[in-house]
Amino acid sequence: MLHRLTREGSSPLIILLHGLGSDERDLLGLAPALDPSWTVLTLRAPKPYEMGGYAWFDIDWTEEGIAVDIEGVARSLEILEAEVSAIVADREGPVVLGGFSQGAIMSLALSFVRPALFQGVWLMSGAAVPALFPSEAPRPTASYLVQHGTDDMVLSVELGREVAYELDRRSANTQYIEYPMGHEVSPASIRDADSWLATFLVV
Repeated sequence: MLHRLTREGSSPLIILLHGLGSDERDLLGLAPALDPSWTVLTLRAPKPYEMGGYAWFDIDWTEEGIAVDIEGVARSLEILEAEVSAIVADREGPVVLGGFSQGAIMSLALSFVRPALFQGVWLMSGAAVPALFPSEAPRPTASYLVQHGTDDMVLSVELGREVAYELDRRSANTQYIEYPMGHEVSPASIRDADSWLATFLVV
């Protein structure tokens, strides 16, 4: 079982996945800025990171671009799928999956592996790993919020635009927003996310 933290709300659930070198405490810090009716649950990645914190997979930046350990992603994805499936099995109400950076990459991948689990997918400063983003797949049923900073020096804004393009190409319900920020979240991006999440609470 992955380590987790929870901010209890009511039936709506949002599961958040942290980025490289962080842990489950990181994105729980977003909870106070979100509607209190949401239960916010954060998960810790399974792989200790050599620089501290945890990772979902190994990643490297090369002259050719980002190099991702695909086998490592697949192992974490298998663990994450089992964990999230168990968490949402007996829940009622909307479920949203979200993540930052590596967590966004994992969220995007899981949303294609188990599309029926989620009503929404929130992707913060992520990317699309081709091996985990099948060219042929059913039309996504979840709504996606894709956010990225125009000054991101870790995962460039072009990678965020690629995510939005690939989702649009699959006719997914996608909202893509850029912000004048780096590899981070900002008060503006959190406000937009909270407004987007509110759409799932309308009865």
